[in-house]
Amino acid sequence: MKNTSWPDRLFAVWYDRLMEKMEQNTFRPVRKRLLQHARGHVLEIGVGTGANASFYEDRFVSGKVFLDSSFPMLQVALRKGICPQGSLVLGSGSELPFLTGSFDTVVVTLVLCSVKDWKQAIREIRRVLRPEGQLIVLEHVQSRHPVISFFQSLLTPVWKIPARGCHLDRPTDQTLGSCFEWIERDQIVLSGMPFVFGRLSPRPEKECSRDIVSPSVPVAEEAR
Repeated sequence: MKNTSWPDRLFAVWYDRLMEKMEQNTFRPVRKRLLQHARGHVLEIGVGTGANASFYEDRFVSGKVFLDSSFPMLQVALRKGICPQGSLVLGSGSELPFLTGSFDTVVVTLVLCSVKDWKQAIREIRRVLRPEGQLIVLEHVQSRHPVISFFQSLLTPVWKIPARGCHLDRPTDQTLGSCFEWIERDQIVLSGMPFVFGRLSPRPEKECSRDIVSPSVPVAEEAR
């Protein structure tokens, strides 16, 4: 079903302008660094307006599928001409419409914060990845600094209304450990908010628990 609510349309129109300074100063170099590792058949979940699309190295990538739950976001990505129409899929990260073991690389950047059933999304990512595949991530996570963590939780109910369901306080970095192991991991801190990025390899499916448990203490480093 196409999500064409006016808040979703407005968010899609303004997203690039709202993110421009942060993208230019911080995220674009991180995206470029991460996506040089994309290999084989690639699925990007939460493509948004296509911020990652220009950083894939086609000599290493045999095919790309771009998925998003927002139809207006996909329209923006299509108009930019960097995501071919045939590669765009409207769908949910927690119900991926793909066969098990379909992809060599799955990419999620600034996405798991806003997926409603984010733990199911982690299970789905593991399902569609091949055993030798990789997950590439860039996500903001819950701080281990108690004051910052408190304010993340305090602000989330208000923040998620204009920000398409974005939660500031999810311990995504550690929760991913239920289904994946970190190959490469790094972190940046912006205004006290930790952003974790890197690559992970899938654990055996039997280790990917049906009941993924979020840790009580996140592992993101204390903000400096």
